[in-house]
Amino acid sequence: MPTYPCTGECDYDGVTALDTARRAFGFLLAGPHPISLDGRAIPGLPPRFVPLDQVQELVMHSRCPQRLRDGVWCHLTTRSRVEGGTWTVACVGMALPALVTIAARLSARHRLEAADLHAAVLAGFLTALAEIDLARPGVMNRLRWAAYRSGHAALREALDAPEPGTPTRVTGGPLGRSVEGHPDLVLARAVAEGLLTAREADVIAVTRLDGRSLTRFAQECGSSYEALKKTRARAERRLAGHLTTPRTPPSVPSGRSRSVSSAAAGGPLPGGPR
Repeated sequence: MPTYPCTGECDYDGVTALDTARRAFGFLLAGPHPISLDGRAIPGLPPRFVPLDQVQELVMHSRCPQRLRDGVWCHLTTRSRVEGGTWTVACVGMALPALVTIAARLSARHRLEAADLHAAVLAGFLTALAEIDLARPGVMNRLRWAAYRSGHAALREALDAPEPGTPTRVTGGPLGRSVEGHPDLVLARAVAEGLLTAREADVIAVTRLDGRSLTRFAQECGSSYEALKKTRARAERRLAGHLTTPRTPPSVPSGRSRSVSSAAAGGPLPGGPR
C-alpha cells in the first residue's frame, strides 16, 4: 500500500485534506478485494484485474507509454464522473504523489497554513477532474497543472493579504513581477494566462526545475527527443520575451486625454472654473 507523509501543519482534526485522501485511498486498497481496474478494458495493462496501487506504479514508471497513462486516466476520470464516490477517491489517491509534490513545492519558500494550501490544491484537482477534456493527450499533466494553479491562487491571496496592523499592500500586475521570483509560480501563472500550454509548462518544470534529463522525459511522454527539445525552446523563448517586455502604462480614455493634458500644463479643466 502506498504511503505519503503528512507534511506541514495540520488542521484542527490533526490532518490536512491530502492526509484524509491518503487514508481513504488506503482503505480502498485494504483487504482481500482491493479496488482494481479490469486490464482487459485498457490496452497496455495486464489482461486481468489490477489493484490500483499496482496501476499507479505502472503509470508512474519512467518507461510507461503516454498512451497507457492517458488510457488509465481517461478510464478513471470517466468512472469518477459517472459513478462518483469511490472512483473520485480513487482518482485522488492515484494523483497523490503529484498533489503532495505540488503542495510541498508551493510551500517551499512561502508561508501558508498547510490545511489551506492542501485544500486548495485538492479543490483545483477535483474541479478539473469534472471538466477536463479527455479527448486531448496529457490528461494527468493537465489535472496536475489545474491543481497547481489552484494552490498558486491560494498562495497569492495569502501573500497579497495585509499583515494585521499594517497598511494595505497593493500587489499583482503582469506575469512574473509579483511572485517573488519563484519559477514554479511563474509557470503556473503562464498556464493560467494562456501564455504556455500545460504540456509546455510541464516540460520546463520537469527538465529545468526538477533536473530530469530531456531524454528521459521524452521516453516517459512517448515523444521524440528532438520534438520535445523544440517544444521547450519555443516555450522558453515565448516566456522570456514576455517577462522581459517593459510594462505599458494604461492608456488614457480619449475623452479624458485633453483634460489630463490641460491639467498637466496648468490649464483649466473642461467644465471647471475658469
